[in-house]
Amino acid sequence: MSNFKTIIDLFGLSPEEAASYLKAETSDIIRWCETADSPPLEVWRQLVKLFDTIRFAAEEAAKAADLDRMDATDLNRIAMILPDQDGALEGPRRAITAMAVTSLARVFV
Repeated sequence: MSNFKTIIDLFGLSPEEAASYLKAETSDIIRWCETADSPPLEVWRQLVKLFDTIRFAAEEAAKAADLDRMDATDLNRIAMILPDQDGALEGPRRAITAMAVTSLARVFV
């Protein structure tokens, strides 16, 4: 498995979603996932931008949680207030939630 595929999987993107977001052909996404062929630098830039968007959104969502009214039993059912992201893909939204909840779990462990 390529590092590119690992990143795409982490973000929860299908090849079609990745192609749309990265403005690439689906066949290129699949090739970059299944071989050692590397995407162009602009694709890596877009991945870094998406990673930072996810990370910053997760930090903001975790900061917005009301820790005074929460305990560890709430972690599995807490509704995260995600920053407004029109047209956000579902995979990155799940990544934001996962990172935010994991950050909150640090308070209790």
